[in-house]
Amino acid sequence: MKEEYKNDKFLVALDAAGADVDGALNRFMGKTSLYKKFMKKFLEDRSYPDMLESLAGHDPEEAFRQAHTLKGVAGNLGINNLLAVLVPMVEVLRAGKEPSEEQVSACKVEYQRIVDIIERHWNES
Repeated sequence: MKEEYKNDKFLVALDAAGADVDGALNRFMGKTSLYKKFMKKFLEDRSYPDMLESLAGHDPEEAFRQAHTLKGVAGNLGINNLLAVLVPMVEVLRAGKEPSEEQVSACKVEYQRIVDIIERHWNES
């Protein structure tokens, strides 16, 4: 993590959780306030709950759309741990199949981890 961000507890917490903060900030042209704004908006994004709803309804086509969207968001924000579990899930869904319980569980864990970090550390920056 770059030296100029080491005093930002929010960015430090994201980095410690495995987020690629430096890479994401490069995509956000170094604008930490913009990156943080999008991290906060991540909490409002409907692709994760909609994906779970589609999986529960055994609709792999819609689950694929939502998982693919979530994968893009996670990639842009540098949420690498979530991205790592989404990539194989998206490929399973792309093939019209349902992901394993282990894949869905891993996605839930990683999603909740980043949500917890955002909620816990948002006001520390």
